[in-house]
Amino acid sequence: MSANEVAAELAEIRIEPGLWEVRSEVVSVSAPGLPLVTRNRMVGPRPTVRNCITPEQAARPNANFLSGGNTGNCAYRDFSMDGGRMQGAMTCRNEDPPGITEATMDGTHRPGGYDMTMRMETQLPGGGVMQVETRTQGRRLGECPAGGDPNANAQAEEKAG
Repeated sequence: MSANEVAAELAEIRIEPGLWEVRSEVVSVSAPGLPLVTRNRMVGPRPTVRNCITPEQAARPNANFLSGGNTGNCAYRDFSMDGGRMQGAMTCRNEDPPGITEATMDGTHRPGGYDMTMRMETQLPGGGVMQVETRTQGRRLGECPAGGDPNANAQAEEKAG
């Protein structure tokens, strides 16, 4: 499937505009010869991201919604978002280091949130394969703050606390 075909599939879902928070974590990592200390540094939560989704963006979600903005090097297959469930696979060509990543995703979605697990396998130089599993949860927090700064509320809460 092309990025445009994925965008057409995404056009069928409803996303609520407003302030969104995305939390993600690396659940597991394995690769031949990967030192335990390196593996342990890779596994765990990632920084929480907040962003404002405009009504225009919500009305026309595209493939960047799932790929983190790197749709130019990815091809999709078996992608569907039906009945609150999202599933699919993608193959991405990496430039640094050069190689191919195969990913499958499985999760649920609703207008105010989503929960997705992604499993990725990346070919390593020398013939090995790195396997990574991530979990991402997104949820709408409310309206965007005045001025459009998605972190304004969090910064105000930190100063008050």
